[in-house]
Amino acid sequence: MSIFRIYVDGSLFYHPNLSKLAITHAQVSEDAESIDSFTLSAPYNHPYLDTIRPMASVIVCKKDEDVVFEGRALDEGSDFYNTHTWTCEYCLAYLKDTIQPPFSYKGPLRGLLEYFLRIHNEAVEEQKRFVLGNVTVRDDNDYISYSNSEYSVTMDTIKNKLLDTHGGYLQIRYTESGKVLDYLEDFNLRTLQTVEFGKNLLDVKITRDHTERATALIPLGAKKKTTDEEGNETESDERVDITSVNGGKNYICDENAVKEIGWIWTSEIWENVTLPGNLLRKAKTRLADLIKGVTSIELTIVDESDTGADIGDIRARMYVECISKPHGINGTYLVVSRTRDYLNPSGNTITIGASGVTLTSATAQQNRNIEALEDDLFGQTSKIESISGRIDDINAQKMYRTELVVDGVSIFRDKGQASTMRYRVYSWDKDITDTLSASAFVWHRRSGNSETDAQWDASHIGMKTITITTEDVQDNASFFCEVTL
Repeated sequence: MSIFRIYVDGSLFYHPNLSKLAITHAQVSEDAESIDSFTLSAPYNHPYLDTIRPMASVIVCKKDEDVVFEGRALDEGSDFYNTHTWTCEYCLAYLKDTIQPPFSYKGPLRGLLEYFLRIHNEAVEEQKRFVLGNVTVRDDNDYISYSNSEYSVTMDTIKNKLLDTHGGYLQIRYTESGKVLDYLEDFNLRTLQTVEFGKNLLDVKITRDHTERATALIPLGAKKKTTDEEGNETESDERVDITSVNGGKNYICDENAVKEIGWIWTSEIWENVTLPGNLLRKAKTRLADLIKGVTSIELTIVDESDTGADIGDIRARMYVECISKPHGINGTYLVVSRTRDYLNPSGNTITIGASGVTLTSATAQQNRNIEALEDDLFGQTSKIESISGRIDDINAQKMYRTELVVDGVSIFRDKGQASTMRYRVYSWDKDITDTLSASAFVWHRRSGNSETDAQWDASHIGMKTITITTEDVQDNASFFCEVTL
């Protein structure tokens, strides 16, 4: 089975086989369209709590030798039990640390991203630098013209000048030459696993946001430019539109959607589009999405790589085949986001791209769907039993930890003093003390007198809470509890 580990500034912070380095929470949230995040929690007695310096320390998570997260802690907090929690952001966020000065650029699309990265790399330390890799996003003419008269954050500039106008995704790869930044029109990775109803699909949550729907779109392109007799180019406030290629209308609409929900208008700007024909084509593609609204499909799955199977895992930024007939899901979809708890993997989720998913069969004829669901369940019994066994295996690998709570003083200085001690037992980050029998708790005293210590131990069996007084301490003594699970 793969081993998950955490390093802070190159030093080991967590290993599943080292109880001294126990943690209580380790969840990576991957997002193909944004910046990944990582939530880390550790108990108060972790020996290396002070080594994590927010905004400074480099936090790396590895599954075997694959880096599944690299970034930095943004903040730190603690709860009632003094468990420390850090929220961390992915290394892509290093692009938020630098500023792009005013610029004017004309040339191929790749060249603009090269320019942005050069300015960024010159302003930061080695750890935060990127090498430009594959650029598969294309401009129709492979020639763009952009300028900016203000200082702006590098990440915002890339988003405004490239992602928002040309689409595509940013992706980090690790090579011998360092961190490589790819700008991809689409991802080309596909997992070997299949998410399938009755096999490893545990739950489906489908959400449609109708507030984002629109039935009519006014598309606008780049600002028009004029050239005077001396050849000087001037940019006007007027933008390219589609009236010349759309029968004199500056908008497009969907008549069926208008009949259904009425006229709902919106407009969008494509800063790099200079030809009305290209603008009309982009507008039609965009309107097709707007009339549907935003659909989110979240799947709770069992990643078979977590069960010990020798198979690649499922990550955001890759495609996965998903099959669930009762929900109208049958195809290969992009994993838009992925939430993965490396300590408790039985509740992991993925969100898939909703394009091509139809819910008609799941909503229009409910009775027929229930019958189909029953048929699938009947035919998939052995698979369900198999995956249930895998989930049991995952849950059986629980990590337990204990916490000693002392109410009172830890050192007696005067006669008559007393303190109450109790033990809390955690499975992952859940307190399970109340579910355990008192007989599981055995207290021990170590005072240097083995005979009297044995007598003391015998009288403190089967207690979750004990009271220690000065009568229990003749000269010097320590106390601890042994819990049998």
